[in-house]
Amino acid sequence: MDDVAIIGAGPVGLALAILLAQNGRSVRVFEQRSAPAAHSRAFGLHPPALQVLDQLGVGEAAQRHGVQIRGGLGISRGRSIAAMDFAKIGGPYPYVLSLPQQSTEHLLRERLERLAPGSLMPGCAFEKVLGQSEQSVEFLSGGTAYRARWLAGADGVRSAVRTDLGMDFAGANHRDRYLMGDFPDTTGLAHAAALFLHQQGIVESFPLPSARRRWVVRVEQKLADDSPEALAEMILSRTGYLLDPGACTMTSYFGTATRMVSSMVHGRVVLLGDAAHQISPIGGQGLSLGLADAQAIADLIAAGAPAGSLDDLRLAAARSAARRAQVNMLLGRALPSWSVPLRDTAISALAANGWLKEKVARSFTMTSPGQRTIPVA
Repeated sequence: MDDVAIIGAGPVGLALAILLAQNGRSVRVFEQRSAPAAHSRAFGLHPPALQVLDQLGVGEAAQRHGVQIRGGLGISRGRSIAAMDFAKIGGPYPYVLSLPQQSTEHLLRERLERLAPGSLMPGCAFEKVLGQSEQSVEFLSGGTAYRARWLAGADGVRSAVRTDLGMDFAGANHRDRYLMGDFPDTTGLAHAAALFLHQQGIVESFPLPSARRRWVVRVEQKLADDSPEALAEMILSRTGYLLDPGACTMTSYFGTATRMVSSMVHGRVVLLGDAAHQISPIGGQGLSLGLADAQAIADLIAAGAPAGSLDDLRLAAARSAARRAQVNMLLGRALPSWSVPLRDTAISALAANGWLKEKVARSFTMTSPGQRTIPVA
């Protein structure tokens, strides 16, 4: 019998497995995919997440493969109206590391295989929980019954573990929708993020490794044409930057929502990451939240502490992140033309306030003054 069985081999599930294995716990990770996904997906690793990666033993490798985003620009009507410098947050990570999710997963898979060879079981989908006792949980995965002291569901927003147990996932969809894509970087903005505050809706632009850039465009509804050509045309119209649709490596349309479980713990089953809390991808906080969940759960299991204390710590952090995401979405919505100069003037005035600039920088990097732990609140 394993100490912990983990459903889902994304970065969050792999991180939990590594943390437990480093503490001498026996783990097994069940993944329905037969091979890792090639999609770049989540890429922003905030300072608290970088602290976790260091503890996982992959921090240096992540730094070698990633790009450090050390600040950002707010641009409207062709001119910069605000600048943000993450050096203001201090600490060992005064930046957000840009690293595509498939690269993060690759590093974590390699690390887990060194620590616990054969513990990752690809092509083995979770089916159902068969029963629980005070000491263990039995479940079916890939047609075979397994038993573990704990079962951890790290299987995403559509969590099969959460669905099987009938756990609530209360919340609502938001009106905000986006189309994103990865293109070669033609901006000359180097490693800076850029927020183009266009009247028709925000365009966000972030550096990626290998001289590429992620572009995210707010749209009013799902488009009939969400091709690279359509995305490049919108970006040109709102930012003035000409991109090559033929060199686009990924496009994806996504809506937004906020949903959370009422409790991350159900007997001997715990949920973490997107399986426990869904927030808008705007701001890129989801992966960092999930890694902090993994750290908290690993610490509780190592200490033999009551798992119920997870809810106070981690769901509060998720609610805080959801509020930040909702503010970011609000600022990116379309505006009537008459209000744009007023908004730009207000943002420029606020950006000149040193105290507020530091507060905004901390919000974007998910840090607090003097923070030394990983609450990601």
